Amino acid sequence: MDSEECEEWMVESIKLYKDLHDFELQDPTRVIEWIGEKSICVAGYDDTKSNEILQLLVPQKLQIKENQGLCPERDLKVEHGGFTQYPVYSLKHVPEHSLILTTGPASALVQVWQIGAEDKDVIKPTSTIQSDVGNDTWTKIATTAATSPRVLHGSRINNVQLTELESNKQIYTLATSGNEAIGSLSFLDVNTFLLCSLSGRLMLADIRQSGIAIEQNLALSASCNSQWIAAVKPEHSGITSLSSGGHITITDSRNLGAPLKCAKGRISEPCTPETFMCICWAPRLDNCISISGFDGNIQIYNTESWDETVQERDVLFTHRGHSVMGVCKDNSVPRVTCHTWHPWKERTLISAANDGSLHMWDWLDRCTGL
Repeated sequence: MDSEECEEWMVESIKLYKDLHDFELQDPTRVIEWIGEKSICVAGYDDTKSNEILQLLVPQKLQIKENQGLCPERDLKVEHGGFTQYPVYSLKHVPEHSLILTTGPASALVQVWQIGAEDKDVIKPTSTIQSDVGNDTWTKIATTAATSPRVLHGSRINNVQLTELESNKQIYTLATSGNEAIGSLSFLDVNTFLLCSLSGRLMLADIRQSGIAIEQNLALSASCNSQWIAAVKPEHSGITSLSSGGHITITDSRNLGAPLKCAKGRISEPCTPETFMCICWAPRLDNCISISGFDGNIQIYNTESWDETVQERDVLFTHRGHSVMGVCKDNSVPRVTCHTWHPWKERTLISAANDGSLHMWDWLDRCTGL
């Protein structure tokens, strides 16, 4: 986009956002993970060099829950940092602990890191967990504190395991056949997890029991040969799934076999989960989901009026800031690598793109003016 169009968008953005912060990371990240309510973790994914893992304190304005006037501090601050020799494609924080875990395609290991170990500002590797991985994928992970910190990990549906971090002991193995690559892993609660395979199989399993409790094939509800990922809504039974062709389904974890709602997103081109495809629930807004990875935009949808019909749906809000304000080294338009919602600010998101840009933005609902 040229400078004139960028200027026009900046003028228009005054009507679109309550706040919009633009930051530049030293290296692009494809992970954004909240550490508590005031910090995020990012990490590089360059496979030609060592990569930084950084815990960043968000600006003061994003920490307060009420309007307290002017906030002088508007920058990101590095709280802790470390280096890994591998590119980081997945990063998860262990709830209630100062531990993070990372994986990527260059290693069959899940790396365990301690935040603030010994030297207070250091993120230090403490151990590794072996995890089988194929040449065309990498290990997906999900974490839970439960009675002790645990990580669910696997690259294919027949090698999913739950490992206790302190003892490095394997305490659960998913008993199922097939070797489809995994698109995503998510905990619904401390005992139940959701597996979404790239081929479109949704599997719900309970670590207290062997085998699969419930299963659905998402590919049956989409008329295309797609790859899939899924996300669960914290403290709810809702599951939303996204295909590389832009198909979106919403199901209830208590009945995976009957999608409650379906849609076709307004995407510019197909994507694959093994690049940057991302879908999230809004934690503080009912019926809102967001998707990215197809281009330089993040789209937000209100699913309240959706039904089982697969049809193209209107977008509630589109953040075009990365494609408008940034440019990659090869002069291409940036592509969004990941995004996440603020834990308690209803309409605040953080997003990153492959040009190194990091945006924190609070969007306005034009229907309500909020």
